[in-house]
Amino acid sequence: MNSTNPWDSIVGSCYTSESLARVLGWTEAEVVTAAARLTVLELLTVERVRLYPTFQVHEGRMVGGLDAVLQVLSNGTQSRWTWAQWLNTRVDDDSGEEGPSAIEQLREGHLGDVLHSARHVAWTWST
Repeated sequence: MNSTNPWDSIVGSCYTSESLARVLGWTEAEVVTAAARLTVLELLTVERVRLYPTFQVHEGRMVGGLDAVLQVLSNGTQSRWTWAQWLNTRVDDDSGEEGPSAIEQLREGHLGDVLHSARHVAWTWST
């Protein structure tokens, strides 16, 4: 029997609050505050462990625009695991080719496109 959690392949590796603070040059209290303000994506496990997906950090900083996207996604569902899946999953584009994930688009500076998609998906989640 395979006991691997399927979320591992969806979300990828994660930081603890201590390791994220170290990477960003913040305190752990700043990480917790940023998560509460939706500046950082924080995932809470069933064991009540707080994790922070590594995909949201690029070159030692938070991916630009992520905070705005998290605010929009929060209007559709409060499930941060769902947000993580949406952010980090590649989907086929109009031509049938695999397109970049939302987080990859943010890294490339396509905030407007990602916000447009986030508004759409948040609306579908809320209905």
